[in-house]
Amino acid sequence: MRVFIIDTRNMAPELQGGLMGVEGTSNPTAAEKQECIETMSHYATDGWAIAADPYTPIGLLAALTAETACVPFVNLSRFADDVNRRAQNV
Repeated sequence: MRVFIIDTRNMAPELQGGLMGVEGTSNPTAAEKQECIETMSHYATDGWAIAADPYTPIGLLAALTAETACVPFVNLSRFADDVNRRAQNV
């Protein structure tokens, strides 16, 4: 599992904590799943938004964690689709 963080705490008060993104293998182990839930839950309780591709196993766990914690979720697969469409039109 790979995690990326965009810390916005010092940028503007309305941004709360920041953005926490996650991606993982197509067949994560139970330990990876547990790590994802624990990591995402920790940051979500501080108001951090979560970003992932919900069409992957780890991304789905991250999306469910965001929903449970009532924090924003950014669907990264939508961004990938937009980038691919724009690249084809160039």
